[in-house]
Amino acid sequence: MLTRIILSLAAGTFLTACSIANLQTDALVTGQIADPETKGRELLQMTYEKMGYNALENVEVYEMTAHFNWSPMWSKMPMNALPGNKNKDIQFRFAPNSFDGHLEFLEGPRTGQIKGIQSWENYQQENASAPVEKLGSKRYPWGLTAYHYLTEGPMRLLGADIISYAGEKKFNGKTYDLVFATWGDGTQKKEYDQWLLYVNRETGFTDLTELTITDFFLPMPGGMKNATVQFPERIKTSIGAWLPAKTVIQIGHPKENIEKDVYTFTYRDFQFDSFDKEMIYPMKGLKMYGDSKPKTE
Repeated sequence: MLTRIILSLAAGTFLTACSIANLQTDALVTGQIADPETKGRELLQMTYEKMGYNALENVEVYEMTAHFNWSPMWSKMPMNALPGNKNKDIQFRFAPNSFDGHLEFLEGPRTGQIKGIQSWENYQQENASAPVEKLGSKRYPWGLTAYHYLTEGPMRLLGADIISYAGEKKFNGKTYDLVFATWGDGTQKKEYDQWLLYVNRETGFTDLTELTITDFFLPMPGGMKNATVQFPERIKTSIGAWLPAKTVIQIGHPKENIEKDVYTFTYRDFQFDSFDKEMIYPMKGLKMYGDSKPKTE
């Protein structure tokens, strides 16, 4: 009964905020910034290089162990895109600059099971040597592509249609330069995700980003389609890239207290070109899409 009350209150709060946020800053919208595109692209290129993402582009595949911890209230809601991952280790295996990859459960009753996406075809395997079966669930493919893209964000966003400097902001006692990125003509907030990156002026690292989620795996009110992703810890990997070790997901705009999260996940034991690429490409003859999606009529 108490759980139903909590969920009803949470749902009511966000249903009243039914509009998807527009992450363009006032300074950007009102034209206060001279040549925002040039400065924005320069900043995005700089943070990409500072964090060594150019090294990640030079590997064929990579993998890491992930561990997810959900906040008690939010864990009661049907928002988990990777069921079976709560307080359990899973292994992500990805090909960079693509949406191809899979997860393998390392603990619990699903140990050994694989859920994957290849060329936008969804599949599952009972274990790594088992036959490939069609995966009907939309959750796992959405989750795989979302975490894949988040991990590679500063690298992938270089291909956005619109990249603009959006001003500066102080957060948690630090000064950040803001970079706005989206697709289309920049006004289609219901059709294309928007990103607002916070680039640390001292380190050049991207410490956090606000984003909108236009295509969730289940219907969501507009007020819940605006989130913040904080990267309070990065680790220098063996290839020299500084990749997220800890990631905090929050609803809405950034909150300085990272414990005000929906969930937090960690990455550890990054390895590069450590497995046969065919492991995440089990289906033959499919078209390669890389960083793009199939065109729909």
